[in-house]
Amino acid sequence: MKVAKLILAALVLFLAGVAGGIALSDLRWKSRVRAERNRREVLASPMGYRLEFLRRAQRELNLTAEQQGRIEKHIQDGQERFRQLWEPVAPQVRTEMESVRERIRAELTPAQQQKFERMLKERWRRGNDRRAGDGASTNRTARGLPEGPGR
Repeated sequence: MKVAKLILAALVLFLAGVAGGIALSDLRWKSRVRAERNRREVLASPMGYRLEFLRRAQRELNLTAEQQGRIEKHIQDGQERFRQLWEPVAPQVRTEMESVRERIRAELTPAQQQKFERMLKERWRRGNDRRAGDGASTNRTARGLPEGPGR
């Protein structure tokens, strides 16, 4: 009887250790995934790319404050030129994107079309959430971007 109790106690301790290890591993995994998601969200915006690039340059190139300021100005100027280049082609891109969505819809069953529309709306909502979070304008049309899914 004492041997059985000893074996049962050892088994309980072993299972508690396994459960604790699994829980700790899960927490570490979730923490790693959350950190990666946060990093990607920061990088999802032009501002995020600029800030991340400047942090990395500062760290790896040991930039002076003056160099960092000038480099940030170069990046801002480049982004402004990109916006100017984008303006004339944005309507054509918007039209082509809608054409592709329509061709995709034509390939889908009605049930698949409903799921496709939900996917588009979710993607559009996530994009708006990211833009609202980085201080950028959420007025997509003013920036030459599509208004939303299926529009």
